[in-house]
Amino acid sequence: MATVLAWRIFLRSLLVQSSWNFAGLQNLGFFFMTCPALSRRRLPAPELARAGLRHLRTFNTHPYFAGLVAAAVIREEESGGADDAVEGFKRSLMSALGAVGDEFFWATLRPFAAVAALPAALAGAAWAPLLMLAIYNVPHFGVRIWGIHAGLRGGSGIASALQRRPLARALPALGAATAALTGFIVGAAASDRSWGLLPGGGLLAVGASVAAFLALLAIQIRGVRQGRLLAGCSALAALAGIALAVRPS
Repeated sequence: MATVLAWRIFLRSLLVQSSWNFAGLQNLGFFFMTCPALSRRRLPAPELARAGLRHLRTFNTHPYFAGLVAAAVIREEESGGADDAVEGFKRSLMSALGAVGDEFFWATLRPFAAVAALPAALAGAAWAPLLMLAIYNVPHFGVRIWGIHAGLRGGSGIASALQRRPLARALPALGAATAALTGFIVGAAASDRSWGLLPGGGLLAVGASVAAFLALLAIQIRGVRQGRLLAGCSALAALAGIALAVRPS
């Protein structure tokens, strides 16, 4: 029964943004996700109405984590948690996961997926867009499904699992990989005239590498130390791309 409920929440979570509104943000989507659980509890009409109104309060988080929040709230309510305590838990969870999701999926994983598929696209591979979608959506859907099952199992206990910051551990690696791939592509493209991206060969490639280095230093919001690491990866990879592109045939 729990598995059926989990999949119903998952399918409904895909539509959490479809009824976004200025008054309650994602509240209609949150209510839609919790409807199957409310229905199976067979509450008296007044209590069902109160629960429904409670779930229609303002709600906003990263859409990929909305199912996790809904599942954890359902678990807490079915365990007999007080309404105020459950509401406070929901608000703290949605705020924290909103920031985590934006940083991991949209600021880190999405650029990595695009850059990783770019060499295939430049080589003319018709499957390059599918590669980008696969790199992005395998972790995306994996996190959605894991979050709903974990929320239904653990309720408020999910907070201890999230405190270990499993996604945050992947951020430096993905950031460095994106910088390295970008630098390599810039260096190789600048020196390989057949790609037609930049004229002039090696001199402009070096300039592009330096520009990438300075840009990464300027835009890194996670600290100067990590910014230098990513910029260094980009610059070194760009020089490696130049070396490979201009090597004697």
